[in-house]
Order: sequence, then C-alpha cells, then structure tokens
Amino acid sequence: MTWDRVRGAAGALAGQVTLAAGSLVLQVVAARGLGSEGLGHFALMFGYVVMATAVSTGLVGDSLTVLDRRHPAIRSGLLTCAALTIGVAVAGAFLLALPSQGPAVASVLAVATAAFMVADLLRRTLMACLRFWSLVLADGLGLLAAVTLLAVAQVTAGLELGHVVAALAVAQATAGAVAWRCLPREERRPARVGSAGITAVVRFGGWRALQQFVRPTTLNAVRWLVLVTTGVAAVGELEAARVFVAPAMLLVQGLASYLFASYAAAQTDPVRELLRRADHGAAAMLTGCALLAGTAALAAPELGPLLTGDRFTLPTVAVLGWGVYAASCAAVLPYGSLAAVLGAPAQVFLLRLLDAAVALLVTALALALWGMPFAWVPWLLSGGSFLGGYLCRRLLLAPRSAGAAVPRPALTSVGRR
Repeated sequence: MTWDRVRGAAGALAGQVTLAAGSLVLQVVAARGLGSEGLGHFALMFGYVVMATAVSTGLVGDSLTVLDRRHPAIRSGLLTCAALTIGVAVAGAFLLALPSQGPAVASVLAVATAAFMVADLLRRTLMACLRFWSLVLADGLGLLAAVTLLAVAQVTAGLELGHVVAALAVAQATAGAVAWRCLPREERRPARVGSAGITAVVRFGGWRALQQFVRPTTLNAVRWLVLVTTGVAAVGELEAARVFVAPAMLLVQGLASYLFASYAAAQTDPVRELLRRADHGAAAMLTGCALLAGTAALAAPELGPLLTGDRFTLPTVAVLGWGVYAASCAAVLPYGSLAAVLGAPAQVFLLRLLDAAVALLVTALALALWGMPFAWVPWLLSGGSFLGGYLCRRLLLAPRSAGAAVPRPALTSVGRR
C-alpha cells in the first residue's frame, strides 16, 4: 500500500471517528441523563435520521462521487434530488415525533434531520475530493458546539430529550458550515434546481440509495420489534450495548468510505487488482473487529457503568453480538461498494435486500414466537450480512476478475478531483 493510500485511509478513519464521536456523546448523555427509556426514545428518532440520510447518501452522495459532478446537467440533477429528498425527510421527521414528543421536539427533530443530511452530502463531496482530513476539522467543531449546548442546558434548565435532539441539530449545522468552507472553490459553484441530469443521477444513485437504505431500515425495524415485544427500556439497553462497541463499527465505516472513494478514482484499474484490494480491506476490518469486540466484551462489566451511569445494566451478550455484527458489515461493504462502482448497483441492492430480509425474518420469529431474549438480536442480524458478503463476492465480483475491462458509468469523475 502506497503512502497516499495509507494517508487517505487514515484520514477516512479519523473522519469517521470524529463524526461518530458526536453521535456517541449524545447517546452517552441520553443514557446517563435520561436512562434506558430516554435513550430508547432518542435511538428511535436518531434511527429515522440515519435512515433518511442513507437515502440521500446513496442517491446524491454516491452519485457525486462516481458521476461527473462538474457537468452542468449532472450538477443540476444532484441539487434537485438533494432538495427533494431532504424536503420529504424533514416532513417525515416532524410527523414521526409529533404524536409522542409534541410540536416543539418534533420541530427540532425536523431541523436536525435537514442539518444532518446537508452536512452528510458536504462530507461526501469532501470524500470525493479525497480531502478526508477536512472531515476531522468539520466534525470536531460540530462536536464542540454540541457539548457546549448540552453543558449550558444541564446547568440552566436540566437535561431533557429535546436538548439532546437540539444538540444534534447544532452539531450538524456547525459541521456543515465548516465542511462548506473546506471545499475547493470549484465545488462551491452554484447550480440551478431543474430536471436536467436527474435521469443520470437516479439511474446510478437510485440503486445505491435503496442499498444504503437497507441496513439502517433493518436496524430501526429491529428496534421497533424490540419495542413492541419487550419495551422501550429494552431498546435503550440494546442501543447502549451497540454504542459500547462503536469503535468496531467506526473502523468498518471509516475504511469502507475510503475504499468506495478509491474505487471510484481507480475505475480503469484491472478488476483483479481492485478485488484484491477489497479482500485486503475486508480482512483488515474483520481482524480489527474481532480484537475490538473481544476487548469490549471483557471490559463491559467494569466500564459499562461509565456509559449507563449505573441506571441500568449493559448486557454483555449484546455487546459481543454487536461486535460480531460489525464484523459481518466488514464482510460485505468492501465487495458491495466495488460491485456498485463496476456497474452492478442493482444486483448489489437485490443481494442486500435478500440478506436483510432473511435476518429480519429470523429476528422477528425469535423475538415474537420463540421468546428469545432481546440481547441476542445482533447475533441474529449478523448472519444475513455474512451471507450477503459471500454472495456479492462470488456472484458479482469473482466472474469479473479475469482481466476484463472495468465498465464505467456515464460521465465519470475520474481524473477530475
């Protein structure tokens, strides 16, 4: 691996660390200050934000990485798709929170959803420019803004769920503003909202949006299943265990974001070489996840109370299970990203939909009919991802690795960084 690749991968991982640090702080604050039920409510709302962002990430973020975002038609299509996606998501966020939380919190969640989605698209543009270290600055300042707001709320009014959601909005708005300033000047050129380029964006990004939507939707569906079968406190305990193993998922997400951008920038390389890089990336992430999961499981009895504030117990089975789940993501993300760049986003989506459907069905049966404890949920989810990674490599990538030329999507952005 060259020095540029090492530096890029390190920057992508560091960017994921600072991004996730903000979410981690909010979830820790919710766990310690609001208890398992408060964390459960926040997890359900934040899960919606992540689901909505997954759509814009796939539709717009992946498209601007692979397509020629500087072409006027493509630029117009990207802006139009972004505006429509964010508008629908904001309305959905308000309607989701209104019945249980009231208009004030619902309005704040709507603002947080918009800020999160805009900031995410600006991050994706920085990644497409291979400016990974700018992510650290943007999300670091966003984290500082969130901590400041939470500290003021704690001192002046006492912490409530609305404060945590407001901190999410402030953090993402700050990160988005900094990310905008870090973009190259040519990336900040204005574009017109219009129908030009929408077809090209939807043709590539539509499948990516559906694929990106699968994982967070599956996780949120599981949260609702646990809510119905066990209660909101169980949702909070399960979420706390996931947060405790966050470093393993950070490793996967950081390296996966780097791999996708690097695949898009190397579309003319032989498929065999790209597949070798995917294998190396998956192996490195699997090894890292195994080490982090084992360490987290051993440390859970001693360090768990630091997260929960002794308000509830951290289930060790779930902690280890989320580590296995992170490893299963490492087994599928490098191959899914490579297959999408090589022109098979529809097939990747169908495979991901299949493995998610199998995992969700097994989980639903285990919770509702077999009476399995909720702490085993991440173990059940992991099987689907391992299956998806195996099928993606065997069916979509292995047949292409015999030296065939790499197909390019229309209007690629290779060489225009």
